[in-house]
Amino acid sequence: PVDADNEIILTPGTQGALFLAMGALVGRGEKVAIIEPDYFANRKLVEFFDGELMPVQIHYNDVEHYSGLDLTELESAFKNGAKVFLFSNPNNPTGVIYSPDEVATIGRLAKQYDVAVIADELYSRQIFSDTLPYTHLRALPERPEKLVTIIGPSKTESLSGYRLGVAYGSAEIITRMEKLQAIVSLRAGGYSQAVFKDWFAEPVGWMTERVRQHEAIRDDLVKIFRACPGCSLRTTEAGSYVFVTIPKLEVTMLQFIKLL
Repeated sequence: PVDADNEIILTPGTQGALFLAMGALVGRGEKVAIIEPDYFANRKLVEFFDGELMPVQIHYNDVEHYSGLDLTELESAFKNGAKVFLFSNPNNPTGVIYSPDEVATIGRLAKQYDVAVIADELYSRQIFSDTLPYTHLRALPERPEKLVTIIGPSKTESLSGYRLGVAYGSAEIITRMEKLQAIVSLRAGGYSQAVFKDWFAEPVGWMTERVRQHEAIRDDLVKIFRACPGCSLRTTEAGSYVFVTIPKLEVTMLQFIKLL
C-alpha cells in the first residue's frame, strides 16, 4: 500500500526520479554504497553530489540464479558509514534479479544501520518465464523506513519518449524530492501524465506477450554471443540487456592503421 497524498511523486522520467532521490539524500562527503556492475549513471550521480563511493560487488557469474550479492561486503559498507544504498533490481546491465533472501537481508541491514535505500525497479515488470519469483523490497516486513522505489514505463512498454517516472516511499524523502523537483523541472508534463491512466491497465495478455517478445530477443542474442569464440555471458533473468565478456583484442598499431 502507498499513501497517495504523502508517499508518491510523478517525475519527468525515471532518470529524473533517480536524480531527485539522490539529491534528497546525499550531501557532500557522505558515503554512498552502490552495486558493481550497475546502471552507469549511479556512479556519476554520487560524484555529482560530491559523495564518497563505496562499491559492493555482485558475483553474478559465480551463481546459477540471482545476483550473487556479497552480503558481507554490503554489511561492511554499512558498518563503515554508508548513509545511502542505491541498487537496481533487476540489475542493469547484467539482467539478474535479487533473491528473496538477498532483498530481505538488504532491508534488515539497512534498518539495523539506519541506511536509506533507493531501489531502482524500472525493469520489474519484465521478468522472464524461466526465472524464479521477483521480490519487491517495499512489500517485505524487513523493508527499511528510509526507502524509495523507482518505477516507470519507459523500457518494457517502450514509452521513454513520454518522460514518465514514479517514485514512492518514505514521506520525508518524497517531500524533499518534491521541493527539489519544483526547482529543477517543476513537474512531469501534463500530456505525459495522462498516459499513467492506462498504465497497469493493459488488455489481458498484452504484457505477457510483450515480455515473451523481449525474451525471444534475449534468447537470440545469447545464441549469437555464445557462438563467438572467446565470448561468454550468463543468461539474463530480466530486463533489456545482455552483459557480455569478450576476449582481449590483440591489435598491433600497424593493424590499427590499416583498419583506418
